[in-house]
Amino acid sequence: MTCTRLLTMMSIGVARRNGQSSPGSNPSQRFSYFPITMETCCSGLSPNQRHCVLLLVVAVVSYYLIMDATLYHTLQGVDLVNEKKVPGQSWSPFRPLSVKLIMQDPTTHYVITPLSELFNDFTHFSEVFYFITPNMITFTHVFLSFVAAKFIVSESLKNRRIGVLIFEIRTFLDALDGAVYRARAANKTYESHHSEIGFWIDSTSDTIGGIALMFGILFFLWWKQPPRKEVGPLPWTNDDKNGNHIETSSEKHDTRTHKYYTKKFIFWRCFCYGLLIGIASAIWDQTMWSYNDIFMTPAKSPDVATLQSQALHSSSTFAVWWAWRMLEGQALIHYMLLAILCDSIWEFLRFVQYLGFVILGILIFFSYYHVSSLRQFLLVQSDSTGVTSGS
Repeated sequence: MTCTRLLTMMSIGVARRNGQSSPGSNPSQRFSYFPITMETCCSGLSPNQRHCVLLLVVAVVSYYLIMDATLYHTLQGVDLVNEKKVPGQSWSPFRPLSVKLIMQDPTTHYVITPLSELFNDFTHFSEVFYFITPNMITFTHVFLSFVAAKFIVSESLKNRRIGVLIFEIRTFLDALDGAVYRARAANKTYESHHSEIGFWIDSTSDTIGGIALMFGILFFLWWKQPPRKEVGPLPWTNDDKNGNHIETSSEKHDTRTHKYYTKKFIFWRCFCYGLLIGIASAIWDQTMWSYNDIFMTPAKSPDVATLQSQALHSSSTFAVWWAWRMLEGQALIHYMLLAILCDSIWEFLRFVQYLGFVILGILIFFSYYHVSSLRQFLLVQSDSTGVTSGS
C-alpha cells in the first residue's frame, strides 16, 4: 500500500507540474493518466525500452528478495562471535557476516560492496597501488559528490540522471576505501572501528556527500524547476442565485491558476529530508553497536552463549535488522536518487516529509525496546560476567 500510494502521489505531482489536472477530475483522463506517468519517468524511451526498464525493476527487486531470504537462511547457522574471513577465500555477501553487514541497505550489501571487493580481488588494487591510502579514496569520492550535485542542478533530465550515476560512482569509491582497508588490515571483518581516525574521516566525508546532494536538489528546485500548487476555485461552473452550479458554456475550460512555493518552504522540505537522513544514520550507528556488543562479544559461560545464539537466530532480531536495512541513511539516499531518475523529486519530498519521521520514530522505539529486552533476556548488566553491555 505504501509503494502504491507513493507512486500515486508522484503521478499527481507530475501531472500538476505539467499543467494537467489530477486524475479523476476529468473522466477522460482517468484511464490515460498512468501512461503519462510512465512516459515522464522513462523520458525519451520507446515502449519496448520502457518494458525493458519495468522488467529490470522486477528483476532487481526479485534479486534483493532472494538475497534477503538467503541471508536469513545463512544467519540461522552462523555464530557471529566466531565469524572470520578464511585466508584466500573470495569475498561473499554472506561470509563472514557481521552485524554491520547484515544491517546495511540492500543496494550497498548486494551490489556496491561486492563490486568493490571483486574489483580489488581481480585488480589487486590494494597491492599494486600500495601508495594509495583509503583516505585518499575517501577524499576522491567527496570531490565526486560536488560534481554529482552540479549535474543535478540542471534543467536537463539527462544531466540529472548523469548526476545520479556519478553519485553512485562516489558510493562505489566509498565502499572501495573500506575494501582496501580490510585487505591491508589484520582484522578483515566487515565492521566499523571508532578508535581509528579513518572512521571519522570516512563518516565526515559521507556527511559532506549527503549535504552536497541535498543542496544540489535544493538549488534545482529553487532555480531550474520551482514546484507550484493549484490555487483558485474549481473550473467550468458558476453559481446561480439559488446556489446551484450551472455550466457557463457547452465546452469546459480549465481556469485554474498556479502559485509557486516560496524558497523558504522549499528549503524546509529539503531540510526535513536531510535531517531524516542524518537522524537515521546516527541512530543506525548507535543501534548497530548495541547489537554488536550483544552478539559479537564472546560469552563467558555456555549458558549465556546458548541464549545468545537463540536471540541471534530469532525472527524478531532479523525483522528489526531488515527494517533498518530499508531505513538507514544510505537507503534513504538511494530512494532520493531513484526520485531524481523518475523526475519526481518534489512529489517524493512531499510524500515523505512527515511520514518518514513517523516510520523512523516507530522503528527507533522498537529497536530500543528490542535491545533492552535482549539484554534482560541474556541477563546483561554492567557487572555481569556474561556478555558485556554496551552503549
